[in-house]
This record gives sequence, C-alpha cells and structure tokens, in this order.
Amino acid sequence: MKLRQKEIGASLGLLAGTTMGSGIGFLLGWHSYNLMVLVSLFGFFGIAAGLWAGSRRIFKELP
Repeated sequence: MKLRQKEIGASLGLLAGTTMGSGIGFLLGWHSYNLMVLVSLFGFFGIAAGLWAGSRRIFKELP
C-alpha cells in the first residue's frame, strides 16, 4: 500500500509538532493542562504545515 504525499506530510507534521511542543513545554516548566494545550496546538500546526508541504513539490521527488 502506497501512502500519498499529503498523508505522509500530515504524519510527519504531527510528529514534529508534538515533539516541538513537548520540548518547549519542558523548557518552560509547564505541567498538566497548559502542557496538553501547548502540545495539541503545536500538533495541529504541524499537521497543517505537513499538509501544505505534502501538496507542494517537496515530497514529489521521493520514490
């Protein structure tokens, strides 16, 4: 089964966004609800960026 470029972009965007949000929350020393909101927002931004990147020519060159 072959994944399409937008699906790959969304997956990588979610991974990168939640990782970045978790790291920023750790550096700020946030806990509980603040951290969950920050990680969720970064995850959604990552998905949006991944969908945008997947629709561009960035992933079209990969086999």
